[in-house]
Amino acid sequence: MYLAEFAFPGTTELVNELLLQTSSEGEAKVFAEAYAQNWGMELFALTPVSDRQTNQYFRLRKVVAIESLNS
Repeated sequence: MYLAEFAFPGTTELVNELLLQTSSEGEAKVFAEAYAQNWGMELFALTPVSDRQTNQYFRLRKVVAIESLNS
């Protein structure tokens, strides 16, 4: 699980965040960058999350499950 944080372009002002459910940091980064580009944001940070953070984001329903196309 990875937390993707997004900012307005050229700033550090955070505007959105998503919990990405995947075991691959590479897949998480590709998805997060595409998401940011689609919504006119920049990927600010991508970090692994703790179990506590995971539970919090599941309650907030801000989770995206990413399935590998190679499986």
